[in-house]
Amino acid sequence: MNMNYRNTEYSYHEWITFDGNQATGYHCDDKELLKGINTTSFCAQTKAEMHSKIDHYIDNRQENIEQQKQYDRAEAEYYEKYGTVGEF
Repeated sequence: MNMNYRNTEYSYHEWITFDGNQATGYHCDDKELLKGINTTSFCAQTKAEMHSKIDHYIDNRQENIEQQKQYDRAEAEYYEKYGTVGEF
């Protein structure tokens, strides 16, 4: 079931776990919301938790993008210094 909060689409899911229990949760992979950061999707157990996470991505967008840029710079520096030897 698709839902919308602050112009961000997310969905509600129900499934049976590996041990036979019923589980529910929410999933968001809204490309516009996550544009500019490495996160491609996220989940929440409740609607309130999902709304809180969406609020975080919207209300802290610039900070999240700056943190992503800092991570990207650190990653590039690491690979320039150490390469990928032994990682894979």
